[in-house]
Amino acid sequence: MTEFEAFLSATERCVAQAKTMLEFEQDKRQALLSDDYNRLESMIQAQQAAIMKLESLEKQRVQAQEKAGYHRLNADEIVALLDEGPEREALLEQITELKRTLEEIRQQNDKAMEIARANLQIYNTLTTGKEQPAKPAVYKQKQNYGSTFQSESSFQKKI
Repeated sequence: MTEFEAFLSATERCVAQAKTMLEFEQDKRQALLSDDYNRLESMIQAQQAAIMKLESLEKQRVQAQEKAGYHRLNADEIVALLDEGPEREALLEQITELKRTLEEIRQQNDKAMEIARANLQIYNTLTTGKEQPAKPAVYKQKQNYGSTFQSESSFQKKI
């Protein structure tokens, strides 16, 4: 296996783990919607384990990237260095899939947080007898979570 193939393989493992985390995020949202708090607790524990696994895979990917000679380059810079061909296409496909999956995780997480806040507000209203004032929505510019593929983690924040 060439150094590039090892790098691509490590990237593929990160993508696969991100897809697993997306499934957990979707299951967590369903548990919140159905008020299944036992399932929610087990989903959160599974997510924590998945995050730890992803962090480990990301370290392996960074090491493989460095061995392949792409020290401190981001994903787009690596693609730009590659000649047209199957290696470039394979990496570009993985980068695109990773970006898409991470964006979906972010969206699912945002929705789950909205549901959790609403459930908490209902719970507080039921237990105190007082309706909690709704907090105004905070709108912020969409962040770019593009895959950075540097010698540090490609993930800009933990989910």
